Amino acid sequence: MSPMIRTPVSLVAFDLDGTLIRGDTVCQAIAREMGHLERMNELERLTALEDIAAARSELVSYYASETREQLLSHVERCKLAPGAEEGFALLRYHKVRTAIVSITWTFAVEWFARKLGADYWVGTRLSEDGHVDHFWPEDKARWVRDLMRDLGLRRGQVAAVGDSWGDAQMLRTVGHPFYLGETLPSGLEATHCPSGDIAEVTRRILDLDGGVRL
Repeated sequence: MSPMIRTPVSLVAFDLDGTLIRGDTVCQAIAREMGHLERMNELERLTALEDIAAARSELVSYYASETREQLLSHVERCKLAPGAEEGFALLRYHKVRTAIVSITWTFAVEWFARKLGADYWVGTRLSEDGHVDHFWPEDKARWVRDLMRDLGLRRGQVAAVGDSWGDAQMLRTVGHPFYLGETLPSGLEATHCPSGDIAEVTRRILDLDGGVRL
């Protein structure tokens, strides 16, 4: 049974890849258009942080041949999750702030944040000179805690939505975690929403019982 939310939620933090977008990840969408999708799929299977850091450096070498605008044109091909735009509109209507918290490239996270109307966003920063400021799964929890502190919010006023092991620490940080993956990870206490519809998740976060539409 899903837990009831009794304290009004004031902030919702969303993961990006697999949560707000489906199918290709940001990096896969770019790789598909640049012709190195097979290699990108290999890199997506890496789990050790040092290996992922090396993979990011490899990606930067590919990206050097394109402008930031060209890279973003590939990002635009990513498919939004069902209900994403409706969900963000519903949160705005109820004056709930939103954040997109992702380990992928900040330039892509910002693009989706502006498209969906998110108030805050964070990711791995790629500077114009090719320097990478890494952002890791454990950084998600730290960043959300810092944002909660800056906004003066308690855990019970914050929800988070993710779909993978990389979101687990962030989900444990907030009072109302929602998990979209098919199987809830062992030891993670969260509301399980395997349908993955963001509007449905949003209504559950707001405790609207599906009764409000925009």
